[in-house]
Amino acid sequence: MARTGLTKAQVRATRERLLADGVYPSVDAVRRALGDTGSKSTIHKYLKELDEGNAGRDDTARALQALVEQLADRLHDDAELRLRSRFEEALRQKDDELAALRARVAALEARPAAPVPPRRPALPSQPIGGFGSFGLPLSVSRGGHHDISPFSIMRAGGRTEVFDPDSALPEGLKLA
Repeated sequence: MARTGLTKAQVRATRERLLADGVYPSVDAVRRALGDTGSKSTIHKYLKELDEGNAGRDDTARALQALVEQLADRLHDDAELRLRSRFEEALRQKDDELAALRARVAALEARPAAPVPPRRPALPSQPIGGFGSFGLPLSVSRGGHHDISPFSIMRAGGRTEVFDPDSALPEGLKLA
């Protein structure tokens, strides 16, 4: 029976498999991958035809790869410029805000300090302004501490003297 020879398709498939594995597709490497079949001259002829056919594609692929790399570099540079301008704008705003806060602090520090009012004693010894002490409980005003201001007396429910309404009327008139 006659042998069928090695085909160009078999050499192409083997070549691509070797390239995918990272092995250079030499005549000997292709022959070994095919199981030590085929003549070296036939394999060489098919590899040469495949290389010539791929030469145009390889040039196109290299040109396309270079174009993609240039485009990627331009996109990267453009994105970096945008980010840098946004960063600088944000930084400028923060610097302005910080300057405003520092000016506010300086203005507050330059202001004279308000005097702190003296603390009032817990139980004042004398009524303030003649109206008595609002903060004192009723028991304090009756027990030892005598506040005789009119307001304190009214608040305590007492009177300073007994008042007779008839004494305020002219003589001879009486209330019914």
